Amino acid sequence: MYKKILVAVDNSDTGKLALKEAVKIAKELGSKLRIVYVIDSFNVYPAAEYVSYEDLKESMEQEGKLILDAAKASLKSSAISFSQHLLKTTTKKPRIAEAIAADAEKWGADLIVVGTHGRRGFSHFLLGSVAESIIRAATKPILLIRGGVDLSGFIGPISSRNSGSRY
Repeated sequence: MYKKILVAVDNSDTGKLALKEAVKIAKELGSKLRIVYVIDSFNVYPAAEYVSYEDLKESMEQEGKLILDAAKASLKSSAISFSQHLLKTTTKKPRIAEAIAADAEKWGADLIVVGTHGRRGFSHFLLGSVAESIIRAATKPILLIRGGVDLSGFIGPISSRNSGSRY
């Protein structure tokens, strides 16, 4: 059924829940996992004088690596076949959702798993939803994992820098 599952992670509880659910499905079905983190450098203005663009890009890449390393550590004893990849937005693929959908297509994923906050109203209008954008961009089935579940006893993507989610 789902032999290749792509799961998008970030540094949020919903990202951890998405990984946890993808692991559960992969164990039950004997699936391969592809864990991705998207570095969103498209919206960074490289000519800004107040920050070093190269330092900022390096910092974003390091955070992505930390999150993927934490995901790898949580899967170490799972006996699941998995790979992990840093994706980057570009001027040709400027959106996180498009990068995830394109990677799922390229890899031949049977399912995309992503966490969502399920925001509504004004906060949804202001913050948007990467998960909703993935639904619009992807041609693969998508499993949305909603936040608000107890994560005690599960170690997933964690970073010391930022606890915010983009999905």
